[in-house]
Amino acid sequence: MKDTKRLETLRATYRNRWDAHQFIADHNARLVQSGQQPSNEQLINEQRAAEAAALARNELLAAMSGG
Repeated sequence: MKDTKRLETLRATYRNRWDAHQFIADHNARLVQSGQQPSNEQLINEQRAAEAAALARNELLAAMSGG
C-alpha cells in the first residue's frame, strides 16, 4: 500500500512537471509562429521545465522498476 501511494505521488509530480513544460513550450512556440523571438529567460525557463520533467520521469520509472 505504501508503494502504491509513493507511485501515485511520483505520477502526479511527473504530470505536473510535464504540464508545466508543455505550457511554457507552447507559449514559446506561439511567439515564434507570430514572428517574435522568446527571450533568453523564456528559453531558460523552458529548458529548466524540460529538465524537471525528465528528472520526475526518471524517478517514476525507477520506482516502477523497483529501484
